[in-house]
Amino acid sequence: MKITKELLREVVTETLKKTGHISEAFRMEGDFKKGMPVTWNTLEKVVKKTASGREKVDYERKQNKGYIMDDTTYRAKPGSAEPGLVVVKDLDGKSHTIAITELTPVKA
Repeated sequence: MKITKELLREVVTETLKKTGHISEAFRMEGDFKKGMPVTWNTLEKVVKKTASGREKVDYERKQNKGYIMDDTTYRAKPGSAEPGLVVVKDLDGKSHTIAITELTPVKA
C-alpha cells in the first residue's frame, strides 16, 4: 500500500474526529515536570555460561524508576535533532542524566 499525501490527510482527519487528539510518538519536554515519577530502560552486562562451559557476555534490559529532579537541565535547541536531557534521581538516590525520549511517565 502506497501512502499518499491525500491518504495521510484523510487518516489524520478521521483520527481527530474520532478521538479529538493525536498522540505523540515521542514525549516532548513539556510533558515532564519536576518531581514527576518516570521509568527508563538501560542495558545491563551479564556473563552467562554456555552448555560447553564457555563464558558468554550478554546484555539484559533493566527497567529503572525514579523522579525528575530538574526539568530545565538541558533543553534542546529549536530545530535540533538532539533530544533534551533531564536529571533523574532513582529510588536508590543516585542521579542520572537521561534523554527525554528515553523516559516514560508513570501513571498513578
